[in-house]
Amino acid sequence: MGQALKNLCKKDSEIIAQDFKEEGTNLSEASVMIDFSSPEGFISALKFCIDHKLPLISGTTGLTDEHLNLIDAAKNTIPILIASNMSLGIANLKNSIEYYLSSASLISRCKIVEIHHANKKDSPSGTALEILRFLEHLPNNKIEIPIEVQSYRIGNSFGIHRVEFQNNEGIISFQHIANSRDIFAIGALEAARWITSKEVGKYMFTDFLNKKL
Repeated sequence: MGQALKNLCKKDSEIIAQDFKEEGTNLSEASVMIDFSSPEGFISALKFCIDHKLPLISGTTGLTDEHLNLIDAAKNTIPILIASNMSLGIANLKNSIEYYLSSASLISRCKIVEIHHANKKDSPSGTALEILRFLEHLPNNKIEIPIEVQSYRIGNSFGIHRVEFQNNEGIISFQHIANSRDIFAIGALEAARWITSKEVGKYMFTDFLNKKL
């Protein structure tokens, strides 16, 4: 993700990208930090942003209750946006699912299937868990609970997320396939531009999308 972000920044003369922990890096004029690291790296990034009053965009997954408590404290000091997936495609996927369920007449069994590259450590993915929470909190009661989540770590996939609904009428599925990391990097950069003008507080990717749309 870091390389994808830097490659995109090279194409935009208005953006200067620097590595957070690269030797000799001067971040005194930084306007925002984007974090796609690890739960441990997230803590370092958050502390730096608090100390320097920098907005933080983080797409790091695998965060624990300890991290969430740190975020709740940080939101009183800096603008902070946390999102397990910054793809506009996943947002459209959820919108399509919500529209389908609002018009469905039958209750369905639901399954989330996610596939990522063999080196991805967290399972299920943060995006799968985000979709799960989204489905569990929909108000229309058209889904049987619990919802099954299946995770696979194979090959070099950047991310496949499929949501299947099965009832007596048949099976309907919604799927998003990421062909490269650029789709997440583009979303992160656009959100970074947006958050620099925001007041201190905790933001979600949907807050950015709602303003963007």
